[in-house]
Amino acid sequence: MVRSASGKAVFYGEQSHAHGNGLLGHARPRWQGGDRKLTGVVCPDPEALAGWPTDLTILVHNQTWLSRIQTVAKVSLKVALLNPVTGRSAFVRVP
Repeated sequence: MVRSASGKAVFYGEQSHAHGNGLLGHARPRWQGGDRKLTGVVCPDPEALAGWPTDLTILVHNQTWLSRIQTVAKVSLKVALLNPVTGRSAFVRVP
């Protein structure tokens, strides 16, 4: 478990075939209990983006992965590009 900049508890789980074999990311607000909510998928297969939910964030760790997503995206997608030096993410809309 890690904490996001906003204080949410973030948990990374298993790979999901239904989500392009990406690693699932779940979050829970910092001061609230309750269930974790699926909030993102790490590096899914770009071919699985055809029916991707617009509110589900795609997390990528480098520009190469971002380029792959940009190449195949047919709908507007929210992508978080992680900066490995600072540990922060920049959010972009694709296309």
